Amino acid sequence: MKKANAQTMLSNILGISISLLLLSPVHAQVCKEKETPQTISYGNFNFIDTTNPLDGSPVSIAEDKLTKLQWDRCIYGQKWEPLSQQCIGSPMLLTWPQALQAAANSGAGWRVPNIKELNSILDLQCINPPFDLAIFPGTFASEKHGLWTSSPHVYDPGSTRTNAWYIDLSMGKLNYRDATDVNTTNFVRFVK
Repeated sequence: MKKANAQTMLSNILGISISLLLLSPVHAQVCKEKETPQTISYGNFNFIDTTNPLDGSPVSIAEDKLTKLQWDRCIYGQKWEPLSQQCIGSPMLLTWPQALQAAANSGAGWRVPNIKELNSILDLQCINPPFDLAIFPGTFASEKHGLWTSSPHVYDPGSTRTNAWYIDLSMGKLNYRDATDVNTTNFVRFVK
């Protein structure tokens, strides 16, 4: 009797584990160092730990020595955890106007990066996500959402529709979305 119960329990655990694997998307970062030249290097950054002037929460900044741009290492909505040196929590999906407003309200000079700026921190050796996770820990893969840029895209000069560029969090492709639709959301990483 005990053997039958143990086998049933083992069978149930195995079935649940397989179901979870099949239901949840598995995004493991893949980097092809031998096939693609390096486009970003950990050594090209200075790291500055500071606090948010509005609420005193910890913030970690990655300062690019080449461009002199300072990047929030976490995606908006995540918080920097100094002990683990990780971005924790859930990032926030924002419409394009919300992303621009959140940067303006940050109180620390943060802004939404333009296309060229955001493209400068992509790690083209990697996908899922296309960022160096040592520089930007907590960055995740997403096929559905990306990171907004501040750069508008003119879809049709006679149209009232405004589009904005974003970079996807899967392959690092540049694309645009309707910036006036309240159902169109992406994540954002601030720069200054």
